[in-house]
Amino acid sequence: MKATQHRRPLWLGSLLAALVPPICLTAPFSPFAPGYFGGVVAIFAAAFPTALIAVLALGLPYVLWLRAHSRLNAPLVCLGASGVGAITVALLNLGLNWGHCPPGVLQLGYGAGLGLVAGVVFCLGAGIIWGGSPPPPSNNRWSGP
Repeated sequence: MKATQHRRPLWLGSLLAALVPPICLTAPFSPFAPGYFGGVVAIFAAAFPTALIAVLALGLPYVLWLRAHSRLNAPLVCLGASGVGAITVALLNLGLNWGHCPPGVLQLGYGAGLGLVAGVVFCLGAGIIWGGSPPPPSNNRWSGP
């Protein structure tokens, strides 16, 4: 592991990224519909495992591949997370509709948007840099922190 590519463990970023879609899906209803608490819990209970599977099956291997090639930075992670979100929504749509209705552009865009937000949260949680390639570590003891 190159310490300059991320400052915190990747599992922390993965867990936080998996929490984003359920929070985004339930947040609009939580403060306005106290009588629908059971529905909010049901949505969260269904969305969290789905998001966690997507993060672990598609997102984390992509991030590990980027890290292995010393290309781990936030723009690439967010780009990949958008793709993972769109793919996840497409697979959910095909699974729930039994293949009768292909996912629309709006659904794919919504999935890509959720994936983008999850990618930003992943980068913040894992401490991934937002710029280009990380600077090489300095061996000069007088270079400062």
